[in-house]
Amino acid sequence: MKDQIQEVEDGTFVSEYLGMTLIAKADEILDHDGERVAILDKPSIKLKERHKIELAFLAFIISLRGEKISVGIRLKDGIRIVRPNTSKILLTLSEMRKTFNSKNPPGPSFSYSCKNCPYHSDCINFAVKNGDITMINGIGEGRKHALKKAGFLKVEDVAKSNPEVISKYTGVDIKEAKRIIKQAESISTSQWFSIDKFKLPTSEYEYFFDVEKGEGKIYLLGVILKEKNGSQYRYFILNDHWESAWNEFLKFLNKYPEAPIYHYDVFDRDVIKKFGNLSKTNVKELKNRLIDLYKLITRSFILPVRFYSLKDVARTIGFKWRVGNFNGYEAMKALSLWGKNKSPDILDKIATYNEDDCRALATIKERLERMQARF
Repeated sequence: MKDQIQEVEDGTFVSEYLGMTLIAKADEILDHDGERVAILDKPSIKLKERHKIELAFLAFIISLRGEKISVGIRLKDGIRIVRPNTSKILLTLSEMRKTFNSKNPPGPSFSYSCKNCPYHSDCINFAVKNGDITMINGIGEGRKHALKKAGFLKVEDVAKSNPEVISKYTGVDIKEAKRIIKQAESISTSQWFSIDKFKLPTSEYEYFFDVEKGEGKIYLLGVILKEKNGSQYRYFILNDHWESAWNEFLKFLNKYPEAPIYHYDVFDRDVIKKFGNLSKTNVKELKNRLIDLYKLITRSFILPVRFYSLKDVARTIGFKWRVGNFNGYEAMKALSLWGKNKSPDILDKIATYNEDDCRALATIKERLERMQARF
C-alpha cells in the first residue's frame, strides 16, 4: 500500500483501519534466516499469552500495509519466528472502538508486567487522580470488580471500611483484609506506616549495590561506597572476559570487609552467587553482608505505592532519576546494544541510571534509619 505511512527508523509501523490509526512498535528490524523480521524484545523465559497478542497486533498492522515482513520475539533463549493468528485482533479492535466511543473511560488494571509499558506512568497518574481502587496493592481485576459491585468505588471507601466487610467481598482472610485497608489508608494520606520492628546495622562505611543485565552474559555491577568524607561510585562490566572485572569488584567490596552491602530484591544476590560459582570464589561472607531493603520494607512497612519497586518506593520520598523515561527494561536493551557497538554515550547513560539506582538505595536507607530512631 503506497499511501500508507512508512516504517520509521525506530521500528514503528502505522496504518489506518476503519477510521482508527493503529500503531505498533518493533524493538528491532533484522534479517533472520533469509527473511525480514520485526522483533519484539521480551526478558522472559517462555512465550506468554500477552506476547502472542502483541505479536498478532504487530503482524496485523504489517499485513494492512501490504509489507512482506515476518514477526518474531527475542526471549532469553534466543529469537523465535512466530506466525500469529490475527483473526482475534478484529474482535479486539471492535472492543477498542467501543471503549474509545464511551463517555466513561475504563479504569486501569495493573500487573507486574506494567512496569515495562511506556504508558505505565500515565495509568498510575490516571488512577491516582481518580482514586481508583486498583491503586491498592493487592487489588487485582477480580477483587476490584467484587469491591466495586459492593459499592467501593474509591480508595477512600476501602480505607474507611472494616476487615470483615473487605474479607467478605474479596475472599481474603482477615489479616490480608487489614493489610488492604491499611494500604488504602497509606495511599489516601501519602504516609508510610510501620507494621513490624526492624533493625539496621551500624557502620562507618556502607555499600549500595545494583545490577543491570543485558542479553546473554553482559552485566554491569554498580556500587556506591559511603565513607567518612563522602562517597564514590564505581561500575564493573562482566561480559565474555569477566574475570578481571569480577576480581576488581570483589576487591572494592572487601576494602571494608565488615561494611554492610545494601541492595534491592534477590536478583543482585543471585548475580553474586552466579559469578562466585563461575569463578570458584567463596562468596559466603560477601552474601552474609547483603541487606535486602525490598525484603525489609515489604515486611515492616505499608507504603503509598501500587508496586513496591525501587523506583516507586524512592519516589515516595522525593528521589528523582537523572535519566528520564528510562527503566530497568530500557537499561537492559541499552546494555545489550552497548555490547554490540561499545558506544561510550550509551555506556554513560546506563552508568548514570545505575548510579541513581544506588543513590536511591542510599536515600531509602537514610529514611529507614530516621524511622528506626523513632522506635
